[in-house]
Amino acid sequence: MSSPSTTEAQRRLFLALWPQEAERRLMAELATNAVGRRRVRDANLHLTLVFLGATDTVRLAAYEAALADLAVPALELILDRYGYWPAPRILWLGSSRTPPELYELVADLHRRLRDCGFTPERRAFQAHVTLARKFPGPAPDRPPAAPVHWPVNDVALVESLPGENGSRYQVLRRWPGLG
Repeated sequence: MSSPSTTEAQRRLFLALWPQEAERRLMAELATNAVGRRRVRDANLHLTLVFLGATDTVRLAAYEAALADLAVPALELILDRYGYWPAPRILWLGSSRTPPELYELVADLHRRLRDCGFTPERRAFQAHVTLARKFPGPAPDRPPAAPVHWPVNDVALVESLPGENGSRYQVLRRWPGLG
C-alpha cells in the first residue's frame, strides 16, 4: 500500500502576513503608481514568511500541530521603500527598518517546522511585498508618496491555486497576534 504522500495531491502552501483591506488598498495604489497595469493582483498582495511548498495532508497536519500555540508578536511594519531584484525581475515594497520581532517570528516558525521535516530556504529572510513580476526595472528612485503602516494582526496559512490568469491565493487558517 502506498503512503498518503505518494498518492494524494500536493498543495502549494506558504505562511504569510496577510494585510487587512485598508493596507491592501494602499499597497495596490503604490503598485499602480510604480508599475502601471502589469502588476500583482490586489487580492494576492502579502508578505511571505515561510514558503512551505508542495504539502500533503500528513505534513499539513504536522505543521498545524507544530504551530498550534504560535504567539504572533505585536508589531507594525512601515513599508516605505521600493526595491528591485534583477535576476527574477521582481519589483517589491519593503521597509527601511524591519522590526526585530519579525525576524524573531520567522526564526520561531523555522524552529517549529524543522521538527516536521521542513528545510528552510538557504537565503536570508527579507521582508517584502511583491508588486510586480517580469518587471523591466529599475525600481522607482523615489520613495513611496505615503508609507504603508501595517499593524500585524496574525499569521496566515495560504494555498496557491493555479488558474488561467495566474495563481490565486486562498487563506486556509490564521494564528492570531498578541496585540
